[in-house]
Amino acid sequence: MAMEESKKVVCVTGAGGFIASWIVKQLLEKGYTVHGTVRDPSNNAKCGHLKQLPGAGERLKLFKADVLDYDSIVPAVRGCEAVFHTACPFFWKFDTPDDVLVPAITGTENVMRACSEEKIKRVVMTSSGAAVMFDPDRPEDKVVDERCWTNVDHCRKNERWYLVAKTEAEKTAWKFAEEKGLKLLVVCPVYVFGPLLQQTLNTSSEYLKEVVEGSRNPSPSSYIPLVDVRDVAKAHILAVENEAALGRYFCVALSVSHRDVLKSVKEKFPELRCCAHEGVSETSIGIPHAGRYDGIPPEKIGNKKTTELIGGFIPYEQTLFDTIASIRERGFLP
Repeated sequence: MAMEESKKVVCVTGAGGFIASWIVKQLLEKGYTVHGTVRDPSNNAKCGHLKQLPGAGERLKLFKADVLDYDSIVPAVRGCEAVFHTACPFFWKFDTPDDVLVPAITGTENVMRACSEEKIKRVVMTSSGAAVMFDPDRPEDKVVDERCWTNVDHCRKNERWYLVAKTEAEKTAWKFAEEKGLKLLVVCPVYVFGPLLQQTLNTSSEYLKEVVEGSRNPSPSSYIPLVDVRDVAKAHILAVENEAALGRYFCVALSVSHRDVLKSVKEKFPELRCCAHEGVSETSIGIPHAGRYDGIPPEKIGNKKTTELIGGFIPYEQTLFDTIASIRERGFLP
């Protein structure tokens, strides 16, 4: 997107999140002025890391906003060329389905409406591989890419509410964009690893921590699709800057077996007492939002479109090592 320096103003919703923080960081590095929405700008435990980013003092403005409150969103997106909508819960445990469905769907509706009213030129939404991969009826030989959609009816029947929430939220955004003529692009990342900017442990990093320490025991032969957070952030920004960018982007570097993940981590960090999972049943359920219960084999991953957008992915072992080092630095692993 061709923008004069003085007009490079964009908004990132949910700015304190794992992916969003990296989007903010990379935007500031590229000279953008960033409006970031957070629930409480004074809460340094949750957004203090944003204030410490290079360029934040001059070009980052944090807005107190909640995606469930439409009126709080409008001031943050006003005057922006583009909006990155990343604010959405990512957790597996909740009391009722509405705890995950309402923030995802209603929050998306509010952000899209604010963008429409404020005449935002481009909206980039952070969806999820959860909206792409899960379909038990998918043919065995079908490649999984951004043309695929999760089977919502099946997920509702089996009470997989996070999968329902991410899929319905994205479909809500596409429907709104079509009706209002908004330019929408969607990035669908899978398990997102990489160094933490915030002090808290995000869900994907917590999953890796549990696998490494042995408190979670997926089948060794099951696959985990993964991507580096730095590549995810890059994909979001290039979706705005590249005029040819269009539609959805399935953001996945590769799919790798849990056995290989542990092998790589144990070789790099021999001092960690990793659980090797040698005795775990091959029928154990692996990644919770995979297209099939044992994950997606590497040869079935279709990432050509995203690869062309960002120019290639960070090597997965570097991603793993940087994640483990970051988790250890914050005291979550010995």
